[in-house]
Amino acid sequence: MWGRAAYNHFVAVSRSELEQLLNLEGLEFLGICSPKTPDAFEQFERWLGEGRHGEMRFLERHTELRAEPARLLPGSRTAILFALGYDQREKLPVAGPVVAQYARIRDYHKLLRQSGERIALTLKTHYPGAEARVFVDSAPILERALAAQTERGFIGKNTCYIHPELGSFVLLAGILTSIDFEKDIPSRINPGVHLPEGGCGACRECQKICPTGALDTDYSIDSRRCLAYWTIEHRGTIPEQYWPWLSTYYFGCDLCQLACPYNLKKDKGYLPSHIPVRQYPDLFATATMDQSTYEYHFGGTPLTRAKREGLRRNALIAMAVIEHSQLQAALEICEMDGAPVLKETVRQIVKWREKHAS
Repeated sequence: MWGRAAYNHFVAVSRSELEQLLNLEGLEFLGICSPKTPDAFEQFERWLGEGRHGEMRFLERHTELRAEPARLLPGSRTAILFALGYDQREKLPVAGPVVAQYARIRDYHKLLRQSGERIALTLKTHYPGAEARVFVDSAPILERALAAQTERGFIGKNTCYIHPELGSFVLLAGILTSIDFEKDIPSRINPGVHLPEGGCGACRECQKICPTGALDTDYSIDSRRCLAYWTIEHRGTIPEQYWPWLSTYYFGCDLCQLACPYNLKKDKGYLPSHIPVRQYPDLFATATMDQSTYEYHFGGTPLTRAKREGLRRNALIAMAVIEHSQLQAALEICEMDGAPVLKETVRQIVKWREKHAS
């Protein structure tokens, strides 16, 4: 993205210079904290124990790293947190069904990792013998909890990390390093009190707009009732009770963030201009796509998380809900060449249409 020449004038890396390095990458510097057990780990364990993670068994693994992030890089003494703003509100389609905003760009894991690796290389160059390792949310680290231990930001009722100036449309990443940078004084924002520096207070906008009740408990999400869970992580058929909302989003959901006041009044946290917004095929093309079409249009994007069968399933349901003119043709194609989950979804839709026609 940017050449190494951009870094050559840094003879040492101070906090302000570190922020400049990140800004050169189009990233937002969040702060520096110790890679210690996040305050939220006990809450995370309770959340798992209550089964609120649904079928996402991967969250049950590597709990030792979530409890002690420093284990990811033995000898690490510092965690540097940064973010990519991805709010695209002025570029959003006027009507659904659409995909969540983070999925409208190339895979952010690669974007953040590549930028982070350049910063890590600079640190190791200026501090010979130092170690540095980049992490994004694919690593088993509670990155939101770490970000909340910097000088700004908190975890809100919608369970997103919220920064007073950036909002919550931010993709988090960080660098663990053996360099002992001076740490932030944590914000220690009380989410239950709304102050200029942050907090939700009595606000319930995210909870009121959530169509499925996934946020009914303050500061906790029930994935089993979340549209994003069903359209991204779940591999089987989608219960009919969630179908109506696929007319708005057929991959993920942004509603709780769009309603958050911190995202309504800000001037930062938007998608950098050098990152293009992707355009995807229409619902019929998505529902009927073969493997080569899937790889061509969706390869290298976050939508691959749902896999081809999941995207076809989602598109079929969205077509049924909005009474798409090509639905019948899509059903016939999926019945002929679809995986078991598609064939079962076709049967669901046929029965659903009969029920709603009577």
